[in-house]
Amino acid sequence: MTMRFRIRHVTKYDYPEPVYESHNEVRLKPRDSTHQRTIGFRLDVNPPAAIAEYHDAFGNIVHALSIHKPHRELTVMADSLIEHDEIPDIAPPRNPSFAEFLIDDELRAQEEYDFLYPSRYVPFSDQLKRLFWMQHPKPDQPVADYVARIVAWVRDQFAYEPGATNVHSDVNQVLATGAGVCQDFAHLTIGLLRLAGVPARYASGYLAPRGRLRPVGSQASHAWIEVMVPGRGWTGFDPTHGCIATDHHLRIAVGRDYGDVPPLHGVYRGASSVHRMGVTLDISEDGDPGPASTDSGANQQ
Repeated sequence: MTMRFRIRHVTKYDYPEPVYESHNEVRLKPRDSTHQRTIGFRLDVNPPAAIAEYHDAFGNIVHALSIHKPHRELTVMADSLIEHDEIPDIAPPRNPSFAEFLIDDELRAQEEYDFLYPSRYVPFSDQLKRLFWMQHPKPDQPVADYVARIVAWVRDQFAYEPGATNVHSDVNQVLATGAGVCQDFAHLTIGLLRLAGVPARYASGYLAPRGRLRPVGSQASHAWIEVMVPGRGWTGFDPTHGCIATDHHLRIAVGRDYGDVPPLHGVYRGASSVHRMGVTLDISEDGDPGPASTDSGANQQ
């Protein structure tokens, strides 16, 4: 079964004083995959900006925005129409044990270096290593089984608590507080899997509401992970919900961690050292009379 989703993501900045020479990177255009296709996309910027589109090192679609004239407001609106196929629940044809899997560890470390080693938000700290040794895999444990166990374990051990961390927090802060948001759950799970020798990367996008899978808190964006599972390739898992990713996980970008995939990031000149940001997100299945989810004034996390 194939579903269509319409997404409208609006970010608005208000500055107390005029700013100028504003340069931003925007990652809001959905990234195609085996099960997801972008049918339509429109990016509107006010005040008007010079826009250039390119792909970053991880294959994500980036729009570079430049506004030179003074302005006190900046609005970026991204409208997307995507198709998403139902993801079949198929067991991998092979489910090797860690003893078998790690035979190719040296070659895998070269091919998937970015997703096996520490990164900005996923440092291999002593705290993370201690947690890993509490949950490290046994040599005879199948890799796919271990991945599913760690995803569920992180969800059970840590509390979802907005405000316990912030957008700049790494795994050490969530370990210190015992709580965090989807970004933190993803980083922590990625760190444990990388220490086990399993390539894992950060996925950013949206979660269209369905049953118990609903956006938690007030985050406009959602985060989950993708893991290189033997016999299946890159497979999505949602540590916040403790489950495999579904056809309602709408992917925008992937990277080593959040630092590679922020929805909007940039710099400007001007006297305003602070600004106010508001985000509105609407997601609806194509043909529905209204949005399935609206988060007004949310924080982009």
